[in-house]
Amino acid sequence: MQLQIAEYPVSSLEWGDENKYNDGKLIINKDSILSYLKSSNELDELIVTDLDLILPETSTRVINVFDVLPAYARLGEGVSNFPGFLEPFQIAGHGNSATLSNFSILATSSRPSRYNKVMDKSGLGAEISPYGGHFHLALQAEPRNSDMSNTEYYKHLKKIGLRIGTYLSKLAAEVRPANTLFYTLEAHPSGLPKVAYVCMLAALQNWDKGESILYGDNLSGMLPTVLHPNEILDGAVIAPNFNLGIDTYSFLNNPVIQELYKKHGKEIDFVGVVVCVSHVTRNQRERSIGMTANLAANVLGADLAIITKVGGGIPESDVMLTIESLERIKVKTTAIMWAHLGNGTIQDILTAYSPAANALVSAGINDALVNLPGQEKVIGGNEIEPLSDDPKAKPQNPHSAIQVRCREICGVINQLGASRVALEEI
Repeated sequence: MQLQIAEYPVSSLEWGDENKYNDGKLIINKDSILSYLKSSNELDELIVTDLDLILPETSTRVINVFDVLPAYARLGEGVSNFPGFLEPFQIAGHGNSATLSNFSILATSSRPSRYNKVMDKSGLGAEISPYGGHFHLALQAEPRNSDMSNTEYYKHLKKIGLRIGTYLSKLAAEVRPANTLFYTLEAHPSGLPKVAYVCMLAALQNWDKGESILYGDNLSGMLPTVLHPNEILDGAVIAPNFNLGIDTYSFLNNPVIQELYKKHGKEIDFVGVVVCVSHVTRNQRERSIGMTANLAANVLGADLAIITKVGGGIPESDVMLTIESLERIKVKTTAIMWAHLGNGTIQDILTAYSPAANALVSAGINDALVNLPGQEKVIGGNEIEPLSDDPKAKPQNPHSAIQVRCREICGVINQLGASRVALEEI
């Protein structure tokens, strides 16, 4: 299985009379985008109320960000984009694809939620976010039926954003790319340590049955499964709605997979990915943890395993139990974990801890408070709803200086490992 991704970096973004990409300059025609969405039936359930272009190094704040979406398209006859979710199911991970790099689509929600995020394009918020330097198209949409469930609303919002992204990527693919990336688990020198990646896709303690996460499946009864890493890079996974430290852009640009590929055949033998979920009942959790360890050790033959999670609470306990299970069968492990404010000891700043977890990588302190300066332009709403579970918390003026936790800024705490902040043990 070989995947070839053509990269088209964005260095300039503006509205224009036509849609065009040339040498880093992306021009978008708003009317043609809306017409395309209508012809694709993406506007049957939602009304797009606004599309905005967001530039880096401007005094701009986007609020109520529900998901960060990539501009990505699979290319060729008969291929499906985001198969099982946006278009009909087929196996992803092979063939030719195109992506706009340094660019992402911000899907902003009209429904208040303490899990919505903010994105500043100047000041500290931009400096500490991997999206600070991105150009964006910000999408706002309302349901045609006010009784629409949140699950349905989020699904259609994501579809509109992804549909725009595929359209723009196909447009860019009409010209020669700036760079082309090749991904394949081809033959390699013998004797290299075999490394597997254990990637948790969802935490079912906070989850909706109507979600579409892996090839459109809601993962309700999921058993651990082996995937080729290319499948994740090519759109098989959509981020869950419970978006604590995760987004769809990060799955397609998974930093663990990208780094393992860079070392594949040189320092390590990257043998594949085990995907799993964090279940709720004891029996389900034991089954999932045991099968995850078995697939990594005895099916993929891993000597080493890297583990990432989503959500918090039960998932952190599952990571520790997975580490213990793998270490018992002689598979060395490391896990990427966020931390909580505490007394500074590893035992106190993690929700769950095991002495076997002796090689942890920090994704930052998720509840550390950050003071962000005011911004002149605000997109996505009129006020920032309380982002904490404190019943005394009040809405904040989005134009003014605000105080938020790190996990409430887009990308700052990234549980797949793309964070720019980290906790260092001393």
